[in-house]
Amino acid sequence: MESGRTDDMCKAVASGDWPAVLRYWEAYAAAILEEIGRGACTRERMREAHDFLEWTKRVALCARAQKQQQLNAIHAAQRYVTPPSLPASSLRTSL
Repeated sequence: MESGRTDDMCKAVASGDWPAVLRYWEAYAAAILEEIGRGACTRERMREAHDFLEWTKRVALCARAQKQQQLNAIHAAQRYVTPPSLPASSLRTSL
């Protein structure tokens, strides 16, 4: 999946650093737009961007599924944990 222009983005995606992915993507997309404006954008360049986005989509879906599994496990575990008992109140009132 990696090409010279997408290496940093791929590493950021793989590490789950989504703010970095967005920063890299903005620069990458700006370069593509500039190439389009000059009439220099190739099919290969567009294919590279498409492949990166498809790969990123799969990675993000896998990460989401893993986090959902973790949430499900926490939810299931909570059903078997007894809530801590509250300490006896030390507040006494007298009338």
